[in-house]
Order: sequence, then C-alpha cells, then structure tokens
Amino acid sequence: MGSTYAGVPIIAWVLTVGVFALVQSLFGVGLLVFGTPTLLLLGLPFELVLVYLLPCSIVVSLLQVVTSGGLTLEPIRKLFLVITAPSVLVATAIALTLGSPRQIRAVAGAMLLLTAAIRLGGFQSLLAGFIRRHLTPFMLALGLLHGLSNLGGGILTVIVGSCYGDKGSIRRHIAFAYGAMASIQLAVVFLTTRPQPNWWLWASLPVLAGGIYLLVGQRVFLSARQWVYQFGLTAVILGFGLLLVTNP
Repeated sequence: MGSTYAGVPIIAWVLTVGVFALVQSLFGVGLLVFGTPTLLLLGLPFELVLVYLLPCSIVVSLLQVVTSGGLTLEPIRKLFLVITAPSVLVATAIALTLGSPRQIRAVAGAMLLLTAAIRLGGFQSLLAGFIRRHLTPFMLALGLLHGLSNLGGGILTVIVGSCYGDKGSIRRHIAFAYGAMASIQLAVVFLTTRPQPNWWLWASLPVLAGGIYLLVGQRVFLSARQWVYQFGLTAVILGFGLLLVTNP
C-alpha cells in the first residue's frame, strides 16, 4: 500500500483515528466530529471519509455500550429511535446525493458556543430545563445535522448532558446514539455510493480505535472525577463550536 493512501500519509490516518478515538473513549463523541473536518482538509471526499471513520466510531461506541450496561431501551433511547434515527437516514442520503449545505455548520457552531458560554457562566440548570422541555425538536435537529454533515456529536453531547448528570449515564447514552447513527450512515454509504476502500486499512483502523479505548480510554474515564469530567465536557462542546464556525 506504500506510505500514503488517497494522497494522505498513512501516519496521518493513524494519528487522526488514534487521537480522536481517545477523545471519543472519554466523552462518547470525537472520531466523526473532529476526524471528519481533519480528513476533509487533507483533501479526501466526504464519502471516503465516512467509509473509514464510521467503522472506527462504531467499534468504540459498541465497546462503550457493552462495558456500561448493554442495550436497554430507556425513554431517551426510545425517542432517539423514533425521531433521530429516521432523520439521520434521510439526511445522509440527501448529503451523499446533493452535497452537504455549508450554512448548517455555522448555525450549529454558534449554538454550541452559546451552550458552552451558558455552562461556564453557571446557568447549566436553565439550559438543561429548556432542552428537556423541547427534547423532540432537538432530537430531530440532531438527526438532520448529523446526517447532512457528520458533525452532530456536539449537539448530542448537549442533549444528553442536559438529561443526565453523572459521567457514566452521559457517556453510555451518547455511545448508544452515536453508534446507531454511525451504523445507519455506513449502511447508506455502501448502498448508495458503492465505495472501493483499501480493505487492509479499512479493517486496521477500527482495531486501532478499539485498542485505544480498551487500553487507555476506559482507564482514564474510570479514574476521572465528576467535576473534571463535566469541565472536560464543556471544553469538548466549546471545541466543537469553534471547529464548526471556523470551518463553515
């Protein structure tokens, strides 16, 4: 395969998946919302980015679900399956056919920056109450944003962080939704674009992502104190927002 693939050095593939798999190991999101713009900036087409990052994200999410209680249909997960999952399916098909609208990233980024400011300003309970009262439209917006841009992880983090307070519940519900959305997207990609990836790289990168979760990420997550985790969660939301508004 050589030292590059699709014009991108193999080391860049490895570093992208490795670093953002660690982020996702801690917070439930990271591989798609950070990895997607990274690989796009390196010149890769959107569908090829999906082909390689989605399996990595699915592996980490699956391991997180398995190691945190398994599959249970709690109310937020039922709402996700009814509202968010179908909208991800439709929006992904639209994005692969017509392209992803650039404006949606800037709008989502501004929303995330406002959310981070509210959390840092000590008004987190007011934000959480607002989101819980309007959970259905937020779930719909999550599906549309993620399907169109692959960057719904920040919105998902805000939604789940508003419904739950402890790090275990936050990460396991994020992992369930993130893994389900990635699975839907991967199915749509293979059904609509007929990709022809390098199968060695396609199989190796998810193994790397899973190994990082098991060997490093899970241990760091379990040792993190609650206030440190919440601060880190706010930092992730802020990072997502900055990423979206600076790369519209």
